[in-house]
Amino acid sequence: MRYLSFIFWSIVINVSAQAPQFSQFYTNPLYQNPALAGDAGTPRLIANYRNQWPSIGTAFQTAAFSFDTYAEDAQVGLGVQAMYDRRGSILNSTHLAGQVSRLFYLDAKQQLRLTPGLQAAWVSDRWSGDNLMFVSNYLGTNDPLAQDGLTNNRLAFSSGLRFDYDPQSDYEPFFWTGVSYHNMGFRNNDWLRERWGVQLGAQFPLQIQVFGNGYGRDLDRESALSVALQWRRQGMNQQLDVGTNLIFSPLLVGVWYRGLLTGPKRRDALVGTMGWARDNILFQASYDVSISSLGTDTGAFELAIWYGFDALFRFRGKSSAARRKTRCLKY
Repeated sequence: MRYLSFIFWSIVINVSAQAPQFSQFYTNPLYQNPALAGDAGTPRLIANYRNQWPSIGTAFQTAAFSFDTYAEDAQVGLGVQAMYDRRGSILNSTHLAGQVSRLFYLDAKQQLRLTPGLQAAWVSDRWSGDNLMFVSNYLGTNDPLAQDGLTNNRLAFSSGLRFDYDPQSDYEPFFWTGVSYHNMGFRNNDWLRERWGVQLGAQFPLQIQVFGNGYGRDLDRESALSVALQWRRQGMNQQLDVGTNLIFSPLLVGVWYRGLLTGPKRRDALVGTMGWARDNILFQASYDVSISSLGTDTGAFELAIWYGFDALFRFRGKSSAARRKTRCLKY
């Protein structure tokens, strides 16, 4: 019994060391990089929900709730996040975090910006054997593993850095890049391992005209193509997310690829997204279509909602200067 318990615990603990993932990683900025706290320039509420492999029950479910804001005078961003991750009926994780970022302008025109960020988080994992059958269930003996499970609590720190080039023009592309280091110092920890991330993104204005005679400009819609990439590494595992969103306000449509670029066994999923963004609201849904050996019935559904206390997206009826102050869709 002890030998079998040891094998099972080794498998569960190894799985627990991997962090949850989001296909819409750009709609959950505080989870990806502490330097993105306050990037909207206004108080903002964010809700994210992911249900992976829904066809086989509650295999993997993750919910995250975030709030961040930006103090313009101090050029400081602040954020908090609560996340709950459920992996079947065996492992549950809770993640409570606080972030702070500081914006620095690198040139007189304020087009080059560097933002470092820090995060402190309390993480709790609980493994439960209530729904598992042990030998003790048949022999009538007591097994502390089967009765009590195991809880692991710890404090983790993360850091991030973001660099932006913003020409402050509606007609020129915007570029940004970031790097993040999560769970600093947890290199060989069985429950929580350090995680590295690199993010790249750009937005290219398209100037689409609705009627082909200049009326598109009169309607003051934003039309742009956003491209982004995220690479993550945790332990021996690597993952790449790359894709694009076509923005024609208030609509967003995108396609993304998750996996690595070489080898058929490294392909994971294709992701289709559709969203609606207007003033202080963003609503976006996505679905993962598996292209791995697991088959197409092991997809995932994801939902993201943003609410800004001030306008997050200034499209129609706003001046160009006002729109340039908002940066949400650039990510």
